[in-house]
Amino acid sequence: MDHPDHRAHPRGGLTTILIVDDDLFVRTVLADLLTGTGRIRVLSTHADGAEAAAAAAAEPPDVALVDISMPLMDGPATVRALRESSPATRILALTSLADPAAAAEMLRAGAAGFLPKDLPVPGLVHAIEAARYGVSVLAGAGAALTADPPQQRAPAVELNDAENSILELLLAGRTNDQIARTIYLSPSSVKHQVSALMAKLGATNRVTLAIRARELGLG
Repeated sequence: MDHPDHRAHPRGGLTTILIVDDDLFVRTVLADLLTGTGRIRVLSTHADGAEAAAAAAAEPPDVALVDISMPLMDGPATVRALRESSPATRILALTSLADPAAAAEMLRAGAAGFLPKDLPVPGLVHAIEAARYGVSVLAGAGAALTADPPQQRAPAVELNDAENSILELLLAGRTNDQIARTIYLSPSSVKHQVSALMAKLGATNRVTLAIRARELGLG
C-alpha cells in the first residue's frame, strides 16, 4: 500500500476513494490531483488488487478506481475481490486503451462504469461523485468501450533529445524545478517545454502524459 491518508478529521461531504493501478506514477499523480480538488479524500492507493481488497475491508471507500489491465491480479478479478470485501463500495474501471471485451468483463464483474484517465480533473470528480450516489458512469470516451469501435494505431511521435530528457525526468516524478536544475534550464523554460510536450503527445496533465508515453513506447 502507498499514499495512505490517516487524517482524523470527519469525512463531511468528501467522497472517499481507493485507487488500484500498477503504475506508481499514474496512481500517485492521480491521487494528488483528486486530493487537491478539496472534494475527494484518497484513503489509499495500491498496485495489487488483493492488497486493495484487504484495505477496503478495513476501511470501506465510497468509490474504488480500478485499472483494467494489471499483471498480478487483473481488473475484473480485483473488482470481484473488492465487491466481496466491501459490498457497498462502487467501482469504476480506470481506462486508457482498452478493448470492448475487457470492458464487458469489468461490467460483468460488477463495475459501475468507466472513467478515462485522460478526463479533465473536474470531470473525474463529477464522475466519482455520481458513482458514489449510485449513478452508472460512462464518462468521456468510456462510452465507446461498450460498442465495437474500429481499432486505430496511434500515429508515430518523434521526440528530440531535449524532449526525451524532460519526459524521462517527468516519468521519474521530478518537479519542474528539479528538472530545471538537472538539465540547466530556467524553471520557466522547463514549464514551457513541458506544456509543449503535453500538446505534442495529446496529454492534458502529467497522468495522461505518462499514459500517452507508455502507449507510444516513449520514455
